[in-house]
Amino acid sequence: MINENLTRELRTLARNTSRELDLWIKEQILAVRDLAASISTSKILIEGLSVENQFSKNQSITLPKATELYLKSVHKRLETVLELTIVDVEGEIIASNVSEPFPILLAQNWPENASIQGDLVVPPQWNENYKTAILSIAVPILSIDDYILGALIVTFDMQSLQPNLKDKIKSPPGDVLLLDKEGRVMLASDTSLINKPLSSESNVLSRLRDNPGEYDVFLGAKQQKVAGLAYLSGKMPVTIIASRDYQLIYSAWEQQRNMFFGLVSVIILIVTAIAFRLSHAIVKPLQRLIDATEKIVKGDLDVKLVNSQRDEIGQLTHTFNQMTDKLRQNQAEINAAAIAMQQKNQLLETLSVTDNLTGLYNRNKLNAIISDQLARFERNKRPFAVLMIDVDYFKTLNDSLGHVVGDEILAVVAKKISQCIRNVDFAARFGGDEFIIILAETTAKEAEKTAERIRAQVADIHCDTIDKDLHVTLSIGVIQSEPDDISLTILLSRVDSALYEAKRAGRDQVYCISPNTPDVTS
Repeated sequence: MINENLTRELRTLARNTSRELDLWIKEQILAVRDLAASISTSKILIEGLSVENQFSKNQSITLPKATELYLKSVHKRLETVLELTIVDVEGEIIASNVSEPFPILLAQNWPENASIQGDLVVPPQWNENYKTAILSIAVPILSIDDYILGALIVTFDMQSLQPNLKDKIKSPPGDVLLLDKEGRVMLASDTSLINKPLSSESNVLSRLRDNPGEYDVFLGAKQQKVAGLAYLSGKMPVTIIASRDYQLIYSAWEQQRNMFFGLVSVIILIVTAIAFRLSHAIVKPLQRLIDATEKIVKGDLDVKLVNSQRDEIGQLTHTFNQMTDKLRQNQAEINAAAIAMQQKNQLLETLSVTDNLTGLYNRNKLNAIISDQLARFERNKRPFAVLMIDVDYFKTLNDSLGHVVGDEILAVVAKKISQCIRNVDFAARFGGDEFIIILAETTAKEAEKTAERIRAQVADIHCDTIDKDLHVTLSIGVIQSEPDDISLTILLSRVDSALYEAKRAGRDQVYCISPNTPDVTS
């Protein structure tokens, strides 16, 4: 905030000075014009600057002594004027109030365009002869018929501008310096700074000029720390420096800052003491509660806090212990319910894919198994075998011996089938007295051997219901998966055909449809 206010005040101070400089130069130009107009009415000057005399090459043209006396008399009445010089159209000095006037180089085409282009203003600069800043203005001297006879050059002492650099009432506090293009201090609101270097630091002026209007801190001409900025005048090659003493700017702020730091330090000490007191009374018990809560979140319910306080923290600790006890009870109940639910889910999962009577997979599960095997066969081209088994004359056995015996026969057959296949194979009840076996990664020849083993195991079974041995035969159809088996329906249709051939051939036998030729075993 201080930097922003300071920058704004310094910019205002510099702009005010630039405006005063422009107004002062305009006033001096008007004064020179008036003086040139009064000089142009002098009969002696007009005769001396006549065209005939200026362009005469064979005689020396000299103004009368009265012309110089006239200029000196005019100079006495003008306090701010240092030199009055009259030159002809070629720039040659005709007369001056001083013996060696300040040289001014006029443009080559000055006589032709002077009346149109206007006046010539030489930028302000420091003059070692007069030990002051000077400003020279040249205006044309015109004849009665507006013909250019020469020019009047007036050199002003810029010390008359010094009181106007800064308004003591309206201007913001600070010093103003006017620097020429070489960086020399020509004029200053503090006269002790005139003709002194801006700073002992070599790069200060270039830094300020490169960043006009930007606040910077540097070592001033009096070897004191100052804050200032540069403002470049738009009409004259003059750099305006507005600055203020750094110590004066920040002394009040530093005093407030020190008071603030002292107050903050006292407050910190008081707060530290209170915090230390609270840490024993509140923070530590709360931290124990937080640690216990984190353990509960991680699943550790074996938490028990020691309660030695009778305040609100003690009441909170007591409630926390009650909560953990209740959570332990709830967890035990939830675990028991989860175990029971898991067992029921396992039972439901088993019932959903198995046949109640035989314990083998049911028809739905069989369809999923065959679809999976077909997908595997399509990927790795490794064949699998399918067996379709039918109990011969089961309807007759069921009708003659009863349904209970029939169900026991199916259960015994299923058990024998399970004993004859591998863990990687699948057995399912297809429906009624039909069974299907999926032999993973097995060829038709290998499956045929498994089928014969099943048929032999089931030949004689003992029926507990009627307590006697029964002779049970099986008809088995065997196929091997082929590329044309693109669906479950096609595969089951082929194995059903193999079973049909086994029955048609007289039952109690295995009929295998190999990839090449059929083979019947009885």
